[in-house]
Amino acid sequence: MTTPNQALFDQFVQLSEQQQAALAAYITKHIEQILEEAEKEYRIATGTYTINDFNEETQETIRNIENNQGLTKYDSLEEFYKDLGM
Repeated sequence: MTTPNQALFDQFVQLSEQQQAALAAYITKHIEQILEEAEKEYRIATGTYTINDFNEETQETIRNIENNQGLTKYDSLEEFYKDLGM
C-alpha cells in the first residue's frame, strides 16, 4: 500500500526540475498559511473549533444567534412555511 507521503513524492519526482523548483519555492513561501488552514479545517471537522476559525460574516451570525439578535421566531412550523410562501 502506498502512503500519502509516498504518493506525493511519486508525483513530485515526475515533474521537471524547473517545476520541482517552482513548487518548492511556492511551498516554502506559503507553508505557514497552508498549515494554519489545514489545522483550522481539522478543528472544524472534529468539532474543536473556536469562533475565530470562521470568517467575519459567520462570526457575526454566530454572535447574533448567541445574543438572540436579528432572529425571526415562529410560533409554529405552519407559520414558518406560510412566511416562506409555501
